[in-house]
Amino acid sequence: MKVNQSKHYNMPLLMGPLYEQAAPPKFRYSQVEVLAFQYMTDVEALAELLPRHYRPGKEPLVTVVFSENNGVSFMAGGGFRTATFMVEASFDGERDHVTGDYVLVMFENQAWPPIIGGRENVGVPKLFADISSIKLLPNGHLRCEASFWGHMLFGLDVPPLKNQLGVLRAFAARQINARPMLAHKYIPSLEGPPDADYPTFIKGDASINKLWMGKRASLRFGIARSEDIGYLKILMDALATLTIIKPVQVMHYLGSYVDRYDLCRRLR
Repeated sequence: MKVNQSKHYNMPLLMGPLYEQAAPPKFRYSQVEVLAFQYMTDVEALAELLPRHYRPGKEPLVTVVFSENNGVSFMAGGGFRTATFMVEASFDGERDHVTGDYVLVMFENQAWPPIIGGRENVGVPKLFADISSIKLLPNGHLRCEASFWGHMLFGLDVPPLKNQLGVLRAFAARQINARPMLAHKYIPSLEGPPDADYPTFIKGDASINKLWMGKRASLRFGIARSEDIGYLKILMDALATLTIIKPVQVMHYLGSYVDRYDLCRRLR
């Protein structure tokens, strides 16, 4: 079997090339529901979690996002859920000068293709977790959580939010789309230096059909031990250092999303 260097492959290679390297695709998510909580944290704690290529942005902003994605083009119309921690960070290189949301971790409830593709191709640090839907409780609260092996990792509980008009929906979409996701692609080698070790830029376009906003949310962490969740305990302890100093906003929206894989690239 010959591998054509002008084409993009994923493992296993027997699948053959997926697309031309010079023409990456766009991926559409027809139905998206998102619940996001943003807050200010301690800048020194935030800086401790960034790899060497990045520094904290202008504000020590943390974004916790739960999303449910359906009608996903690369999943034959199926879907998956995510639970993500991101922090505002900046990259200043020889060519690129970018501020966006650096992904500390993105949990997903499907391994293929969201986790495997996102890790191997653009370096988003994705892990598996069981992720609930965004539930509407009888008291009007919204609640969702991520868990692993039956143990809660973290979750959000949000009191009733205020419905927003069309002008604010359009403004919110512009704000979201103006902020790229940032990551660090790291692939260890069997011997010697890593096979990949560099920062990456990830872009997407969100459309918002319905939007609700507020200021308050409860971010809850589980109490699982290393005996319960293994190495994830180290990760959860690190995320817990991003304490809430000041809530900024809560956003709940329904819409769609286009993964601009054609714009994802290495930062230099």
